[in-house]
Amino acid sequence: MIRQTAQRALLLLACTLVAAPPSAAQGAIDVIGLDGKKSAISLAGLERQAFATADAAGIKTTHEGVAVRAVLESAGVPLGDALRGKALARVVIATAVDGYQVAYAIAEVDTAFTDHTILLADTRNGKPLLPDSGPLQIVVPQDKRAARWIRQVTTLEVRQLQ
Repeated sequence: MIRQTAQRALLLLACTLVAAPPSAAQGAIDVIGLDGKKSAISLAGLERQAFATADAAGIKTTHEGVAVRAVLESAGVPLGDALRGKALARVVIATAVDGYQVAYAIAEVDTAFTDHTILLADTRNGKPLLPDSGPLQIVVPQDKRAARWIRQVTTLEVRQLQ
């Protein structure tokens, strides 16, 4: 009996240690601004969008979430008219729980420069993302390959290039 209780306690501890970061589990993501300060940005209240995509086999999928642009705006990242000159040499780096990173030019997320949307998705076909993809995943619907679709996103960081 004691052995079973100890095994269950260890299993519960292990599940807790590999779970998603607290901010992602609560519908938020960490954003690190140009000043290096980290803010947990809640996704609640941000406009939700849905995009349908198809893979190479023609299987259609619908992802829902919020635009990365909306998350950055909530964090106070300058966009729109503020993006000119050296500010256009900024990148948004998305980091996954395993350390994998993908970079996006700041203009790629700004509606002043493009009609395309980079989505921070939390559902797929109306259901929460599976643990191997979520709780948050970046989806770039207009990309021909899903190479920049990063799973298990924990952080968005804005950096200035030289």
